[in-house]
Amino acid sequence: MVHFVLVHGLGHGAWCWYKVIPLLQKAGHTVTAPDLTSNGINKVPAHSVTSIADYVHPLTQLLESLTPHDPKVKHTSSTFYQ
Repeated sequence: MVHFVLVHGLGHGAWCWYKVIPLLQKAGHTVTAPDLTSNGINKVPAHSVTSIADYVHPLTQLLESLTPHDPKVKHTSSTFYQ
C-alpha cells in the first residue's frame, strides 16, 4: 500500500487529521502526521522558533527518512509551503 504523510496548517497540529487517518489506515495504508515545532503536542516554546527551518524540523526529519515515491498531503493557511 501507500505511506501518506499528512502535514497540518499553521497553528494546527496532527490532530486536524483525526478523521482522515483512520480511513486511510482502514484501507491498508500507512499514515504519518507529525506535529510541526511548537504545534499540537510538540512542546517547544513558540518564542524559540526563529526560522522556518526550526518550524518544519520534525517534518524535514521525517521526509528525509522516506522514499521520494511516498505521497504527501498538506493543509496550509497560505501558499508558503508549496
